[in-house]
Amino acid sequence: MAEIDDLVKQISERLSEMAKLIKDDHSQIQAVEDENIDEILAKNKVVVLDFWATWCAPCHLYEPVFNKVASKYKDKAFFGRVNVDENNKTADKYNIMNIPTTLIFVNGNLEDTLVGAIDEETLEKAVSKYLQ
Repeated sequence: MAEIDDLVKQISERLSEMAKLIKDDHSQIQAVEDENIDEILAKNKVVVLDFWATWCAPCHLYEPVFNKVASKYKDKAFFGRVNVDENNKTADKYNIMNIPTTLIFVNGNLEDTLVGAIDEETLEKAVSKYLQ
């Protein structure tokens, strides 16, 4: 019985460590809102925004891809998510008609639009070309 208790304790500790890593990896993703988008665009050279909604299944499929690329480039660009239901002014301003949609800004100017739940390679290629 003691062996089972030890095994359960080890598994629990490992899961806790993994949860901390997952939480830390995505901490660089910030919520972008109608009220702060202009400031974010002004303060960051490269901004990558994921437009999404809670009810959107493809958005939830795309989120881990976005998070993984954000983790890789967190020191080179700002990564944020815009909930279109809560920030319709920003969604309207950038003509977001389908979600998920990823917009890439450089020096405050919209440079690229990626529509749909794209794969990691496509997103990484799009982001990296603006980090030169």
